[in-house]
Amino acid sequence: MKLQQAYISEAVAIGNWSVIGYKGPGDNVNATGNGAATSSTNNFTYTDASGWADNTIALATGAIGFSASNKAKLNDCESAANWTIDIAAGSAAGEATFTPSTLDQTCLQLTPNWNQIGK
Repeated sequence: MKLQQAYISEAVAIGNWSVIGYKGPGDNVNATGNGAATSSTNNFTYTDASGWADNTIALATGAIGFSASNKAKLNDCESAANWTIDIAAGSAAGEATFTPSTLDQTCLQLTPNWNQIGK
């Protein structure tokens, strides 16, 4: 989130992983100008949003800046993009809010502090 916030304060736009200098864990596949960078470990796939225009999206538009998908079912947590961080415009110009969310309550049991990231 710190890389993204630094980019937002300079460009007043949300940058994809490539433009902010982020690499996810494991093996990485770089994004194009449209976004959609991915990285993968044995258990998870991590993705950037897609739909970027020249590596950025207007801050007012917002985007999912990060999502993590478990490749296999983990206890009762089905295989899906269960963990995300949404980026949206903050109350002040050039400021963003980062909202982590877990789409499934059974997955939240595996990472009980996920929704507290950045708070």
